[in-house]
Amino acid sequence: MSEYQNKAVRLLASSVGHESLLDLNDRRDAFLYRALELYFAAGGALDAIQPIIEKVYSQNKPRVDIAVGDVLYKLAGVGHAADIDIIQAGYNKLDDTKRKLAGETLHLSR
Repeated sequence: MSEYQNKAVRLLASSVGHESLLDLNDRRDAFLYRALELYFAAGGALDAIQPIIEKVYSQNKPRVDIAVGDVLYKLAGVGHAADIDIIQAGYNKLDDTKRKLAGETLHLSR
């Protein structure tokens, strides 16, 4: 795994727990939520979602590794169109999560 993925996995384990981290259903559903959130943030319309779902489910199911690659490839395009460095955005999320977890730990230790 990459340096970023290793750091993200460690933080996810701290925030959601090891059991949820290893549960593909939990990770899949959390990803779908964030993917839809990105779609909404980028101006996507609610009424366009159902046709996209139907298109996806009318095709052969891809392997997970291929689908992950497709997501990263398309995410790079979204980042480019929005003038966002997606790697920096990812590291910013890691930093934000670390701060939040540190704050929770500090709050719980009082």
